[in-house]
Amino acid sequence: MKKIRAILLDFDGTSLQQDQMFISLGNKRALWKALDMGIEIIPCTGRNADMIPPQIEAEPRIRYMVTSNGGRVIDRKTGKVIYQSTFTPEETAHLCRLYEGGKMYSEIAAEGKLFIESAIRADPGLYSVPRHHVWYIETNRPIPLEKPSEYFLEHRIGAEKFNIYGVPEYMQESLIRGINDLGCAVMSAGAGKNIQFFPKRQSRVKAMNALFEFLGYGFESMMSLGDSALDADMIAKSAIGVAMGNAPDEIKAIADYVTAPYDEDGVAEAIYKFLFDGKK
Repeated sequence: MKKIRAILLDFDGTSLQQDQMFISLGNKRALWKALDMGIEIIPCTGRNADMIPPQIEAEPRIRYMVTSNGGRVIDRKTGKVIYQSTFTPEETAHLCRLYEGGKMYSEIAAEGKLFIESAIRADPGLYSVPRHHVWYIETNRPIPLEKPSEYFLEHRIGAEKFNIYGVPEYMQESLIRGINDLGCAVMSAGAGKNIQFFPKRQSRVKAMNALFEFLGYGFESMMSLGDSALDADMIAKSAIGVAMGNAPDEIKAIADYVTAPYDEDGVAEAIYKFLFDGKK
């Protein structure tokens, strides 16, 4: 087996605790030990770049990130955007018009930031803000917009992804139909009260290959850790693909190893096993 030069790391359901904000002390110790040994930690996540966990944000040695499910690959040290795949500004505006003004908590990821409607920012307590997003709202990081559709069209900005939370039951079917009818988006499984959707053209593998071309090495030098269908390709293609104990059976089936669940320091278990001969 070739030398592992980097770890592709998912967040939710993999490395974060139940609060979906922080990495446990056990997992952090293992990840930082890998950094000390010169192994890159590369977050590969559905999250936007501005909503990464605080411990990751504070660690300058974590330089490269694949964010928004492959929508954007960035070099945090230089600010360089290595790769980007988004909705067009026209598609973004159309999607915004499907729900804006509907009094739902929504986030639009674009250019490494999150945008929300101004009415939400004025009084977030009236909306279904996910509990792990509260810190983000309270730190005034989302960018408020009066009319998102007009803003993205005027400034020629394409969105990386959309999150809409707390969609009333009577609106779910029509909103999902409207998204599907546009033909440019794909929704995460289980869309209903909460809806997340990305551009159909978006691909984590394309994003990772762009990063690998930049780095000069690829999947043959990677260890990957994930828990969902969005992580399947990196688990299957990496030199060491690790599925979390909480992952679905179909993800475990393609992995080289199934580690403990996310809330039992499964990330640390796998890192010590494969990179440090089981020694902590």
